[in-house]
Amino acid sequence: MAITGRGNAEIVCTGSELLSGRLNLYVPLFHERLAPLGFRITREQSSGDTLDGIRDALSSAMKRADLVLACGGLGPTFDDLTRQAAAAALGRRLVYSKGCERILSYNYGLKKLPPNFRNQCLLVEGAKPLENTAGTAFGQVLTRGRRMLVLLPGPRREWEPMFPNFLDEEIASFFRFRPARLVKLHAAGLWETQAEKLLRPVMARFPGLDFTILAGPGTVDFHVSGDDSGGDVSRAEKACRKALGSALYGSGEETPASAAGGLLLAAGRTLACAESCTGGLASKLITDIPGSSAWFLGGCVAYSNKAKTELLGVKRSTLSRHGAVSSECAAEMAAGARRRFGADYAFSVTGIAGPDGGSPGKPVGLVHFGLAWPRGCRTFRKQYRGDRGVIRAFSANFILDELRKIIK
Repeated sequence: MAITGRGNAEIVCTGSELLSGRLNLYVPLFHERLAPLGFRITREQSSGDTLDGIRDALSSAMKRADLVLACGGLGPTFDDLTRQAAAAALGRRLVYSKGCERILSYNYGLKKLPPNFRNQCLLVEGAKPLENTAGTAFGQVLTRGRRMLVLLPGPRREWEPMFPNFLDEEIASFFRFRPARLVKLHAAGLWETQAEKLLRPVMARFPGLDFTILAGPGTVDFHVSGDDSGGDVSRAEKACRKALGSALYGSGEETPASAAGGLLLAAGRTLACAESCTGGLASKLITDIPGSSAWFLGGCVAYSNKAKTELLGVKRSTLSRHGAVSSECAAEMAAGARRRFGADYAFSVTGIAGPDGGSPGKPVGLVHFGLAWPRGCRTFRKQYRGDRGVIRAFSANFILDELRKIIK
């Protein structure tokens, strides 16, 4: 019988690079995996590649949480110390696994494992190994009383398949929590605080559910999770959709690009684009979508004024009178891309992404957009703050969402 309630999980990520510049984006990914299994993440720690640091992080997490996931430090090099740290934290020894040896020998066609591969066969005493379909580092599942410690390799492509292949079932059968439902809703054109204001009444109506707001570049993700046996998650989802209104562009794994692309595909329409300051980022977001060739004809990165005139037909008089960063130029770029590619819809982006190139009249972060379609053309003006990458990301998401609204 399933147990009503939720479990607490903590994440321990290892690697000195996490403390010296590399951004760790794993917590939202683990949230998506653990929420349906009945867990809320209550804490995340990062530890450098030291035995004492990893051991202390694991020991403290095991005192607080029902489930601890340790990610990283299972490789074959000198700084991969998570196995040793876990053994020390649990007071157990490391043992060599002949079963893991046979798997690695078969997977890599080796009669005798080299020393670095043999290191991968060391398991903490009592651990169940998790086969790695994309590498040599086995995951490990350990239990102590009613608590579970899971050791996972660092690369996402290695640990992510372990959940559906084995780990989901192992966690579910050990804890026996009632399966939870996770709903992911996505909105654009709202700040995080604006989305929270709209959704606060919904959260107040459903105190038994878990809610998470994640801000992105011009986007907001809102997660609802919990026991849906009484229909609370379904009712909360419906209320959230109503509260977000036209700002809601999708759910699940949808992106601004895929939301617009789905509408284009359904309508049998095509798209082209002309980019300047985004340097092809919007085209990348589009072509990241499998099957986007059915509706995306192509794009043009027209960075120089010469490219804008010769490739897109922007008038020299427009550039001399208004400049490349202007609504007039954006409109002609969009119209030119639509004409050049023979598309039903086309958009353009032209702006100053910085850090240089701004002026009092046209500061860094100023971006103009154009949208052309059979019934006309619209332009938009935005002023963003942030570094070059942030301004580009905001710009790409903005115009893709405006495209969605125009098509809809």
